[in-house]
Amino acid sequence: MALVDLRGRADDAEVQALVAADEPTRLLVGWSEDGRLVGGIGIEPVADRELALTNLFVVPEHRRQGIGRSLVEAVVSGAPVERFRVECDAEVVGFFERCGFAPDPDGTLVRRVSTEPDPEATAAVTLADLETAIRASWSQETSADPDEWTEENPSRGQCDATAVVLRSYLGGEILVADILCDGRRIERHAWNRLPSGLTLDLTRDQLLAGQKLGSPSVQEPMLLGNTRERHTLLAKRVAEALAARSASASR
Repeated sequence: MALVDLRGRADDAEVQALVAADEPTRLLVGWSEDGRLVGGIGIEPVADRELALTNLFVVPEHRRQGIGRSLVEAVVSGAPVERFRVECDAEVVGFFERCGFAPDPDGTLVRRVSTEPDPEATAAVTLADLETAIRASWSQETSADPDEWTEENPSRGQCDATAVVLRSYLGGEILVADILCDGRRIERHAWNRLPSGLTLDLTRDQLLAGQKLGSPSVQEPMLLGNTRERHTLLAKRVAEALAARSASASR
């Protein structure tokens, strides 16, 4: 079962049989079940940035299965206009109202699509934005090894805080493994596994030549010393960096 594109198929016997004499040339989207066309919907321009829905039809044996609503939503979501209008018999008014249409003063049903920007969508960031914000927020204060942290090696000691902050934005799990060198355990390293299964390690470049990682396991970083304070500081800085980026992009 799937939506199908009916544009250019006005002469198909299957399309013509669906709505008979009800102007099949207007059909835009159809619904197929087991290779059979069982529903369709069309549009007609009626004004600037406004379309009328026409020819909505589902064969009787497939009604009350959500197909009609799926056809309506396919048109509303895909057509780049702001208003949709429909004239219908009284017995189907309730169906269109459940699809988001409301009575207009002229007696038709209208559904308007908001053109107001959504603050949450506008504030969305890319993975590159998030990585940039995290890297810019590292400092000696957020490092687990402040005495070894330098501007030339900014990821030094940042793995645990970075993994925790990254997970707060992207979800998933934190992986922890031993850092090995010449057969000896040196210290521990943490990175992320996203819900998709992709592993992401923003602090891998702190490893020195000859150092390798052992087998990882899903763990929480140990909260020793000032670990919690470091995590909180990094999270605060990253949030501020992303907010500044969003404010700049919206100007």
